[in-house]
Amino acid sequence: MKFRIIAAALAGAVAALPAAPAAHAAAPRTFATEVSGTCDTTTGEWVVDWAITNQSDTAALLILMESTPAESALTSLPWPQGGATEHAVQRIPGASAGAHLTYIAVWTDFPGGSFRSSTDFTAPSVCERA
Repeated sequence: MKFRIIAAALAGAVAALPAAPAAHAAAPRTFATEVSGTCDTTTGEWVVDWAITNQSDTAALLILMESTPAESALTSLPWPQGGATEHAVQRIPGASAGAHLTYIAVWTDFPGGSFRSSTDFTAPSVCERA
């Protein structure tokens, strides 16, 4: 009998506790990549500007997965802090059809995670020396 009274009292006490706060929803962790190209008529090359924006509030490490054309591939990427935009510049042959960039952003803090980005630059024409 005493057991039932204690159990009922405990159940009532637990039910009276305030509900636990909802888990904080993590802000989306994404990157945006915009690309533009300018014809450098002194060299006959396209100067490709990859504008990489960290849309999260936390810095992430960027890992280069693929950069084409092979003869003018990027060797490294910037490391934009949370909310910042940084640029990677690539020079490609003027007769090239374009360029491609794929990278993975990796967050090392909790909850961590990763984001994959793949972007293309299409040359609008052949870039020739003046």
